[in-house]
Amino acid sequence: MPKKSDWARGNMNSLLDDNNYKKLEKEYPFLSRAREALGEKPSPLENDAYVIFDLETTGLEPTTCEIIEIGAVKIENKEIKEIFNTLVFPLSPIPPHIEKITGISNEMVTGYPGIKNALNDFMQFIGNHILVAHNADFDVSFVKQHLKMEFDRELTNPSICTLQLARFLLPKLVNHKLHTIAHYFKIETPVRHRALGDCEITYQVWLKLLNLLKKKNILSQADLIQNGLIC
Repeated sequence: MPKKSDWARGNMNSLLDDNNYKKLEKEYPFLSRAREALGEKPSPLENDAYVIFDLETTGLEPTTCEIIEIGAVKIENKEIKEIFNTLVFPLSPIPPHIEKITGISNEMVTGYPGIKNALNDFMQFIGNHILVAHNADFDVSFVKQHLKMEFDRELTNPSICTLQLARFLLPKLVNHKLHTIAHYFKIETPVRHRALGDCEITYQVWLKLLNLLKKKNILSQADLIQNGLIC
């Protein structure tokens, strides 16, 4: 009598994609060894295209404060494909405490585009890609506010917050600031509070968080939505 456990490789791959198997795998971690034995293929999340972005602003309130720098990297198959980076010339002078934090001075932004042109270029860059940011509520709120003010448009791109993911995946960290998470993952943070520098750190953090998501069988955008991890 043939053994029922004698699975062909093709059948095993089908089993690994089965929703019931995924549920059991959460309860019985040893089942994950099947994935390792088969040299698991990248999850859909790893193959998806994203734009990781960061802003520097003149303050915390999107209705009264301005964007002074936009940095972004376009990711496909976990690799950086394109880079977007620009300073933005604000309508009002940059406050001294913001210059101290970011290193961005009024002299530095002279000659750079205003928010309308900078935001237009940024929107062309992101297209319909998913947005990833650390503390995405902050950055997305600024984009939404200024997009509405300048173009009377709504931002429809879904967004993923690495701060929210880290709270979900690493609940025991003392806090979930970007540099704290980077330190946990032994990621160097030489350039802080500049848009592109923080993008690069967020990108490395995102790759680490993807690995943790896989261990929890959160493998797709649908899984993120089911767990309340995508907006």
